[in-house]
Amino acid sequence: MRFSLFILPLFLILTLFSSQNAGAEQVVPVPMKAELSPSQARAALNYEPTKGPLDSFFPQCAVDKQKASTLLEAGGVGTFSLTGPNQLKFKIEYKGLSGSPIMAHFHNGAPGVSGPILQTICGDPPPTSAIGYSPDSLLGPECPSGTSGVLEGIYPLQDYKCPEGDSSCTSLTVDQQVQLLACGNLYVNFHTCLNQPGEISGQIIPLMWLGKELDCNALPPKGE
Repeated sequence: MRFSLFILPLFLILTLFSSQNAGAEQVVPVPMKAELSPSQARAALNYEPTKGPLDSFFPQCAVDKQKASTLLEAGGVGTFSLTGPNQLKFKIEYKGLSGSPIMAHFHNGAPGVSGPILQTICGDPPPTSAIGYSPDSLLGPECPSGTSGVLEGIYPLQDYKCPEGDSSCTSLTVDQQVQLLACGNLYVNFHTCLNQPGEISGQIIPLMWLGKELDCNALPPKGE
């Protein structure tokens, strides 16, 4: 009798533990990839010269422009993994830039279309910039020094709320941002002193379906 009383609670504990683990295993990471190149770099986004050039926020650019190299070797590759409903892991390797990156961002935009910043990866967007609003940088207010490097971290998706009074900004829920990823409508952009709007960019392409493709205007291209 005592043995039976001991076995029953143990069985319940093991059953609960197994069910929790089974639920956790249902979250399958969704791999994504981006090939970054100068050919994908976007034009300036509603840039307003009256607000002052980015040089006023990055005084080092006056010197760095003079030391800028050619862009023949500029490029990069990014690997991404959507784990759960609100976490995007990323690793972006870049090389051959004309100078150190001054900013890098996740942007909202279809292939070939310039779009606003959703999240700063490194660097600090100028407060009066017309290239978009972003929460705090994921990796700090300064990008790594050098023309080659790696940016690696986690982008925790959260409701994107525009600053009050900014009519040019569009607020997005987490689900809407996942929808953008499913449709291949987010891209990575690297800014340098020589090419402040963007020197290399790359569209983030899912390598497997996310189950939201019916809501895309067109099916996104599949990466390899």
